[in-house]
Amino acid sequence: MGFESHVYVETGLLNMYVESGGLAECKKVFDEMPEKNPVTWNVMITGLAKRGEIEFARFLFEKMPDRNIVSWSGMIDGYTRMNQYREALGLFRRMVADGVEPSEITVLAILPAAWNIGDVRICQSIHGYGEKRGFHVSDIRLMNSLIDTYAKCGCIVSASRFFEEISADMKNLVSWTSLISSFAMHGMGKEAVESFERMEQEGWKPNRVTFVGVLNACSHGCLVEEGLKFFKKMVNEYQITPDIKHYGCLVDMLGRTGRLEEAEKIALSIRHEMANEVVWRILLGACNFYGNVEMGERVTAKIMEIERGYGGDYVLMSNILAGAGRFGDAQSVRILMDERNAIKVPGSSLT
Repeated sequence: MGFESHVYVETGLLNMYVESGGLAECKKVFDEMPEKNPVTWNVMITGLAKRGEIEFARFLFEKMPDRNIVSWSGMIDGYTRMNQYREALGLFRRMVADGVEPSEITVLAILPAAWNIGDVRICQSIHGYGEKRGFHVSDIRLMNSLIDTYAKCGCIVSASRFFEEISADMKNLVSWTSLISSFAMHGMGKEAVESFERMEQEGWKPNRVTFVGVLNACSHGCLVEEGLKFFKKMVNEYQITPDIKHYGCLVDMLGRTGRLEEAEKIALSIRHEMANEVVWRILLGACNFYGNVEMGERVTAKIMEIERGYGGDYVLMSNILAGAGRFGDAQSVRILMDERNAIKVPGSSLT
């Protein structure tokens, strides 16, 4: 049998082109293959979906003679990656209706669609299905994802309760971090701090993501002293070098409580190669809230050194000036925004 006609060899070649991003080449190989097996179809469909070629992937998916769980999961994951959450959910429902049983991988792929839509009933339905199949007992990744999904759907009670239902020998650091971050997202600083301390008592060593969660919780809960202690603990006890997210949480925490000078000092201490405009925007928001014009001007100057194209910065500084009665200066900032063609776009987030 010749090289070109060997389905396994050609599937391997197809996979190589898909992985390397050679879409034209992989389409050519696929079209010219005289024989295709399920692996061939799955390589093409999942590869295209991962590369964002979701429409062509769906076209092949519908043509595939014998779709299996890999095909369904690949398409669902592709839609989720492309932020087409309702398409992902519709395909998941069709799969179940067609009698195809989802795997753990399928459920992990559909959960982000559930929390992006924000409907807790979808999460409950997937959770119930997973329990019937026994997924939760065997896959801690799925359990951790459910904690996160319940919290992002607005149901912190269910997230917390599900965490407590996980056996102690199954919980891992991601489980604890998910719980702490869930409390943070709901402004429950006290509960997040208590969970962090309980985690340490049970022998778990936090990582930098865990510290982002607890610092964020302290920020939203206005627990400044606790937050400062956690930051020092991270650096001194756990020898973790802070990154921009940790500094951002610290600036936000100090800014929310009016400790603007301390927040500015922290922002100025960030290494130049790490610094970005998001931290300064957090501080600018605090200057606006507390009406600190002088610092607002300094902070705006820092932002302009990094990014001049975001209209929200000009609007905020203009509002600060107008609030202080400096209407002429406020108007000048607005004119400058127009001259620079700055546009209002969605802001960035550290967490």
